Amino acid sequence: MLLQEKMREYKFSHNEQLVIDFILKQQENIKDYSAKMIGDETYTAPSTLIRIAHKLGFDGWLEMKEAYLDEVIYLKNHFQNIDPNYPFTNQDTMMDIAHKIVQLHIESAKDTASLLHHDSLQKAIQILRKAQVIKVFAIANLNYAGEEFVFKLNRIHKTAYIHSVQDNQFQDAIMTTKDECAICLSYSGETPTLLKTTHFLKENQVPIIAITSLGQNSLSDLADVSLHISTREKSFSKIAGFSSLQSIHLILDILYSCLFSLNYQANIDYKINVAKRVELNREIDNKIIEEKLKED
Repeated sequence: MLLQEKMREYKFSHNEQLVIDFILKQQENIKDYSAKMIGDETYTAPSTLIRIAHKLGFDGWLEMKEAYLDEVIYLKNHFQNIDPNYPFTNQDTMMDIAHKIVQLHIESAKDTASLLHHDSLQKAIQILRKAQVIKVFAIANLNYAGEEFVFKLNRIHKTAYIHSVQDNQFQDAIMTTKDECAICLSYSGETPTLLKTTHFLKENQVPIIAITSLGQNSLSDLADVSLHISTREKSFSKIAGFSSLQSIHLILDILYSCLFSLNYQANIDYKINVAKRVELNREIDNKIIEEKLKED
């Protein structure tokens, strides 16, 4: 649930509601207001903001203010040229469709990048770096994104596995230890089987990275850190999950690349040496991609 939705639905006291109404009316302009200024405008005590923040799950007003501004700014930066749910119509030509899907991918990537924060990314990378084993838990077509990520990690000597949401995934989660880590993929963050899996991981004190939609959801509540993706698609009223799937791929590519960079030259040397052994006898006619490989 988005923070603004929680602010509208929560049953506050009279004075607290005055402050909530003021914040919602001001939108991004609230950035210029201190707690004292908000109190003066609403004829309430500055401590009212602290009570509101606590009721909404924040440690204090400054943390809530930052989350509120991030959400407001994000939601006002709508896709400029395309509907992520229905990016093309039955009136479009094949080339129209091609160009629109390309545009959707560009806008989804920019949208996801706008939600990426340094501290959250850094925490996720620290978790991955320290983990003896990285386990990816996903559902349905998100398994394919997880499989590609695991494939890349295995080729830089990082032990990783993909666990699709099935009956045996619960056992896999129960057997996971705190020396390992988990990446949980879910657009909605409310998939029952994945949440059950995540609860088992939490009970074992396994560090959890959630890749999910913007706003508070059950998965992000359980995670140690959440990385948010483009959140423009509806649950089911759409042609396909073009935007959400591509956004998850992007976050996973960023995580892999940041891990790769921690041991950059060694990883480069290792991958090239392996590739040389595999590609040595392959003949490639395309001069752009051809490389002359020689045995050492």
